[in-house]
Amino acid sequence: MLASASSVLLIDFFLRASDFAQHSFKSSISGSPEMALLISPLIFLLIVTITKNYCHFVQGSGIPQAIAATQSNNKLIRDKLLSFRVAIGKIAFIFFGMLGGGSIGIEGPSIHIGSSIFYGFNRFIKQKRKLFLHAIIAIGGSAGLIVAFNAPIAGFLFAYEELGRNLKRQLFFLVGLFSLLTYFFSYLYRGNDFYLVDLTNLSTDFLMVWILLPLVLVSGVLGGVFSKSAIYLLKRFRINSFKKIILYSVGFGFLVGIMNFLSSGLIAGSGRDEVILLLNQNYLGIDFLIEKYLATLFSLASTIPGGLFMPTIAIGSSLGSELSHLIPLIAPASVIVITMICYLSAVIRAPLTSTFVIIEMTGCYELLLPGLVFAFLSALISKKIQQKPIYEALAEQFALMSKKV
Repeated sequence: MLASASSVLLIDFFLRASDFAQHSFKSSISGSPEMALLISPLIFLLIVTITKNYCHFVQGSGIPQAIAATQSNNKLIRDKLLSFRVAIGKIAFIFFGMLGGGSIGIEGPSIHIGSSIFYGFNRFIKQKRKLFLHAIIAIGGSAGLIVAFNAPIAGFLFAYEELGRNLKRQLFFLVGLFSLLTYFFSYLYRGNDFYLVDLTNLSTDFLMVWILLPLVLVSGVLGGVFSKSAIYLLKRFRINSFKKIILYSVGFGFLVGIMNFLSSGLIAGSGRDEVILLLNQNYLGIDFLIEKYLATLFSLASTIPGGLFMPTIAIGSSLGSELSHLIPLIAPASVIVITMICYLSAVIRAPLTSTFVIIEMTGCYELLLPGLVFAFLSALISKKIQQKPIYEALAEQFALMSKKV
């Protein structure tokens, strides 16, 4: 109970701090977008230099670290990947990453923070059996997603699809119980508002929605290409040379700065505000889609701490907005919701989580069944392009790193 309550309080603080940081960056360059060409490279350099030299395990989204921790039998490795210290470091560096205009999200870090908190509290109960430690980490990850997106079903399903692949079925009862407890604490503390917009009254003809099947192909290909490109760039960036660290971090920071300059800061941060605009039928243009796609890829490749969920959802929503003009028979909001599900599933290859997290953030339960079908098909197409899921591939890198450090 104490771990659940602590997760709600700390992650809520983290969300508020991150929101303040990303809006501060956008405000700071609103009158002079060219300032992004200076701010982003400098802050990326600062973050990458510190994390590469002093705290390797706060890099990236945090989900690969949680997965690597569940797969390891070595306590020393788990302690490096998950701890109270890592959770605090994650919050601090995400804050600075947002101040630097990074296209980064908060859900992966929230999962990392939640897993670190629950694993950290294990020192009081001193559970040593691997299966129960695995369950504790999965519970923390589920709690992180629940608090970040107010999505209890998606939180549980994420624990099942990503963190609990080798977990015995009997222990999923424990995961579900603590997921409900965390959601209850979150509800009491923050209420039960939809994370994005309320689309519960959105009406879509069930028979007509199947004409959106071509979206699956487009989303699956773009998501697969994104994953393959990100994994390739991260492997190339796995270096220890101080000169190369400076060169790569400044280079990626400058590329993100260019995207911020071109969009006047619109692509900075998680993308939640932009998704809300798109769902309310505001048009942001194909340039936003391209700039957000590239900025998210460059931010991830730079290894600065930052999540992938919400920026990916923002890219999916922009793609749906563009394609909705070609499908006048379906409400634009429905097209956007389906495309968000498909593209997110193609990138992270967790179709159940992808479907339910979007449905729970919008209340659009009418699209649940087609969303599930499309999500599985999109993930299948993505697999043809990039065999190994992105989080699993990155988890292997963190497991190798933890053995060396």
